[in-house]
Amino acid sequence: MNKISDIASLEKVFLDKVFDSTSSISKKWPNLEQVGVGKTICLLFWEPSTRTKLSFEHAAKKLGFDVLDFSPESSSIKKGESFEDTIQTLLAMKVDGFVIRHPEDHISKKITSMLPENIFYINAGDGNHAHPTQAMLDVYTMKEKFNDLANLKLTILGDVDHSRVIPSQIELLKKYSCSDINFLGPESLISENFSPAFSDVPKGSLAERDILFILRIQKERFKHGDGLDEVNFIENFQVNDKFLKNSGFTGFLMHPGPMNIDSEITRDVANSKNSLVLRQVENGLYLRAALLSLIL
Repeated sequence: MNKISDIASLEKVFLDKVFDSTSSISKKWPNLEQVGVGKTICLLFWEPSTRTKLSFEHAAKKLGFDVLDFSPESSSIKKGESFEDTIQTLLAMKVDGFVIRHPEDHISKKITSMLPENIFYINAGDGNHAHPTQAMLDVYTMKEKFNDLANLKLTILGDVDHSRVIPSQIELLKKYSCSDINFLGPESLISENFSPAFSDVPKGSLAERDILFILRIQKERFKHGDGLDEVNFIENFQVNDKFLKNSGFTGFLMHPGPMNIDSEITRDVANSKNSLVLRQVENGLYLRAALLSLIL
């Protein structure tokens, strides 16, 4: 398995290996086996990224890879070179693998078909379709707190419709027999594809939930006709002290980042003892190192 385009195509036995390797690497860091020596990985990010891009770069360098950081804004793409020609050019430069983020939905399938069998590829997010490594690090972080995910009670709050993380996360949780997943937020941000969904927060309604997974409003993916009353969203769904007290939620808080502080979450809640946000970031480093070490 050297091409990671989505979660659905991955076997659970492979995911178990990734999680076991992540745990091992977390204990060994930064003294890792130099499995990448003599190999070159190219990072191609058509969209902004802090956590995903830098964790892949940091992990790759710790494993001994040479890393090429490709920037579309300073490349021949600005002169009219096509995506396909860019990939072929990099292959001619003897790149051994790619980590690619791209705004086009499902382009990961096209990329997989374009690449030779011996070239590895990891989808770092394609449009609204998938973000497999974010899902992996999130579920790994959940497993640290709740080893048996079959009994996990998860609520996902916020802009579900425009998230590429959530479809990947749900697909992965299904592989670990987690079925108690519900959604919370404005009806305009949660389509009927995601069920059960709730658009109000009665007193004590989250008292039994284990994890509240919070999403930012992803305006950059809004399409024609999409809209949101942000004042209403903050009043009713911002995760702050008042929200936590009213909902009765006492479990763990997660967020895939970036956080928009004082929009979907407040600073004090994001930094609280029940927040796993920075643990997610740290685990992302270990997990991406594990994945790179397994797909060579």
